[in-house]
Amino acid sequence: MDQYSTLILIALMVVAFYFLIMRPQRKRQQAIAKTLSELTPGTRVMLGSGLFGTVVGVGSKQVVLEISPGNELTVLKQAVSRVVTEDDEDVEADEADELADLEPDEVAEPEEPTAAVDPDREPPASGPGTKPTTAI
Repeated sequence: MDQYSTLILIALMVVAFYFLIMRPQRKRQQAIAKTLSELTPGTRVMLGSGLFGTVVGVGSKQVVLEISPGNELTVLKQAVSRVVTEDDEDVEADEADELADLEPDEVAEPEEPTAAVDPDREPPASGPGTKPTTAI
């Protein structure tokens, strides 16, 4: 009787392992394969690195994306993580095109960071007879 309870416990653990780990993983793989097989030109996608682009061409192993007007990028299909919805993007594609069309002088230049310098502080001593300071 004790042998049967041990076998039943092992069988229950195998069944639990299948339903908790193997089955969800298989469903995820099937969903990814379906997404990759349904890619068509004009689809907005996001890569695993977070890069957004519009599908221009689809091959058997690679996808050509337009990441900005006139800039195309070729990536493996596996790099595409998902098809983008409107909620995924902050800026609409039309607005991004308008921003790309701006003249360089219309785009605000980022300001250079300024370091906080204390005018009363003396520069570090250097020259013969001074020990170099190193952090340990």
